[in-house]
Amino acid sequence: MTLFIDAQQLASNAKVNTILTDSLQLDELIGGVKAQILYLFYGEDDLIETLFRHLLANSLKPTEENPEPEAVYIICGNYRMEHIVVDTEPLTRLLESSGQGLEDALRRVHVLVASSADQQANLTAELERLVSMSRSIRLVLVKGIYKLSRDDARKRNRGRVAEEVQRSIAGMKRICASSGVSLVGSAREVSGKRMPVPEASSYLDHLAGIIVYLRRRERGGRFNRAYVLKSPLTAQRSVEYCYGDEKYLGRTTPPIRMSFEGLLSRLRSEYRDALVKQGRRDAFDRLVEAWSAELGAISYAESLSLMDLILLTGLVDDRRVSDELGSRLTEFERRLSQLEQK
Repeated sequence: MTLFIDAQQLASNAKVNTILTDSLQLDELIGGVKAQILYLFYGEDDLIETLFRHLLANSLKPTEENPEPEAVYIICGNYRMEHIVVDTEPLTRLLESSGQGLEDALRRVHVLVASSADQQANLTAELERLVSMSRSIRLVLVKGIYKLSRDDARKRNRGRVAEEVQRSIAGMKRICASSGVSLVGSAREVSGKRMPVPEASSYLDHLAGIIVYLRRRERGGRFNRAYVLKSPLTAQRSVEYCYGDEKYLGRTTPPIRMSFEGLLSRLRSEYRDALVKQGRRDAFDRLVEAWSAELGAISYAESLSLMDLILLTGLVDDRRVSDELGSRLTEFERRLSQLEQK
């Protein structure tokens, strides 16, 4: 069986297992994400993560042929926590907006983590096991597909490290191509003569079928830009792209009030109503009052997730109450001392 696919065959399979990105411009540029080809995206982390969330949410949508589709999310990074954690809050919004049940959808996502090159090589066997056990897997995402070639702690044997990483990538491509599963990887960008290039560009240039560089919007531009640098379907070109209603709303995320109200609704139904003591339910309601009163500050902060911001706001309000009680206690002790002196 050959794993080679030419442009004519790829074009003829346009509607077979195609996963859309939610961006009309990106989908027109690359034709959506199909099986039997390795897609490589590189650029700033937040641009990659946004794309991955949309692909993951769309891959989990039930179809007549696949009523319970599954996906595999592989994260290759070092032991720093921020490098191996997936921000599920934006993904939750995408799943709910598409009408998918949150728990059911997330249950069908297999997350694999590698913190060294040999672990990444071993993940190939685990991926093969998952794909062989389930015929429902539609998509495999690999975050940092070549990252561990340099981030692996073994400094004295870089040749073996690179070999392990390359062998794992080739194995993933083989498994996905033979099983009709879409494979999408991301890589870090490094400086090039004309524009940034993907890490290990010579190796990935050979193995990837479609390579796209995502760049943050330039001065005077309304949206981010995608450059297709390799594709059997189109010549090198670029387009500005956005997701869904961004074209009309002029923003990259839902309005903060909409996200806030959606989160409150989930917290009330999944957490507040499950609290045993009425006093704690009342305390939750008072926290909601504090969060609502400081929605302006929550909207202004962009570097933290919404959940982090409401937790921080709750802590700040607790500190306010504590300081007020401390001031009242100090005043009470002062007056008591004056009465005792009389």
